[in-house]
Amino acid sequence: MKVAASKTPRILAVLAVIVAVLAMGNPGLDDFAAYARTQLEDAPGAVGFFAGLLPGLTRSYLLSNTRRSNFGLFSVYRIDPGDPRSVAVLGVAWHFFPLGRSLSAPPPRDRASAPRAASSGV
Repeated sequence: MKVAASKTPRILAVLAVIVAVLAMGNPGLDDFAAYARTQLEDAPGAVGFFAGLLPGLTRSYLLSNTRRSNFGLFSVYRIDPGDPRSVAVLGVAWHFFPLGRSLSAPPPRDRASAPRAASSGV
């Protein structure tokens, strides 16, 4: 029993260090805006062209249309939170990970706007 009791302070110290590193590495909204702008600039087509052409406008749009949920050790960023096609990104330990579709991927098409096959009416 003494062996297990002597390991407890070390385990707690390691956990405290991990928690502290994660808390320090929780990226802020400005970090996210820089990450998202880079992702948008790398997108193919017009999105990447205009994001690269107007970086200030892109950053302003991202900051005004992103909601950050800060959980202390990590954050979840949601661009256009009211839109069902919104993009969510996890920020943890100075890194970002898309949750679902990436920022540079085109949004999914609505079923209502999808072209319909003509019926023969037979």
